[in-house]
Amino acid sequence: MSALEGETYGVQQLLAAWESTLQTVAELGRRLTPEQWEAPTECPGWSCGDIVRHLAWIESFLAGRPQTQVEMDWARFPHVTNDFGKATEIGVEARRGLTQQESCDELAGLVDVRLAQLMANDPLTLETEVPGVFGTPVPFDRMIRMRTFDSWTHEQDIRRATGLPANLATPGAQVSAVQMARTLGFALSRNVEAPPGTTARLTVTGPIAFERYAVVAEDGKGRDSGAVDEPTIGITTDWETYARLAAGRLDTDDPAVLARVELSGDPDLAARLPAALAITP
Repeated sequence: MSALEGETYGVQQLLAAWESTLQTVAELGRRLTPEQWEAPTECPGWSCGDIVRHLAWIESFLAGRPQTQVEMDWARFPHVTNDFGKATEIGVEARRGLTQQESCDELAGLVDVRLAQLMANDPLTLETEVPGVFGTPVPFDRMIRMRTFDSWTHEQDIRRATGLPANLATPGAQVSAVQMARTLGFALSRNVEAPPGTTARLTVTGPIAFERYAVVAEDGKGRDSGAVDEPTIGITTDWETYARLAAGRLDTDDPAVLARVELSGDPDLAARLPAALAITP
């Protein structure tokens, strides 16, 4: 199992990856034309502007800011299907009255606030408990990696929606790659529903290239494993396609999408892998 660069990041590297990713989103938002700001993204129901609003809401929540409550007619939001989606949509809706500049300024300002809050922990370590998205304390390492993954994924949503070049090899991308790759065992056991003893190999090519292996143990749980000469199933794809699959941004029933992946091994189990890689809610 080859190590990913972002896997060994320490506190300062993780902070820098998270901060630079969010500041990039804020700056992207400022540069968009009004038409681009309103352009639909691969996130159902959300424009590029809504993504900036969403990221501002999360950082505002984590900063402990009072949250504006708005009346929602959920019939207008058919893409919202669960309670977490409702909380997220309220945070976006509460900011739809802000101008483009105000939305981007709020996000950039919150990054500075959050950075100061995190650095106030003395010392700040990977194990330091900090506020989590679901309102309970979590280790800093877990929180900052999840926030970087979410932010970098949404940066790519904006870039694709507006035809801007991808940003595929940044520190934020490195951290995101780790978050995605670490879920291979879960995808194999829970999403593929592979039986104990099943092994899988994930091969990713491009600006972030790596190989990852997983196995379903006797207890039915999927875990990372060392290299396997002849895994039960395998999938090979490029980094951008893998990132979009992991974020649930691609229709895995689309032949054009499946043409971007190479499957091997047990045909029935392997056919489930492209869809199984999605890890976002």
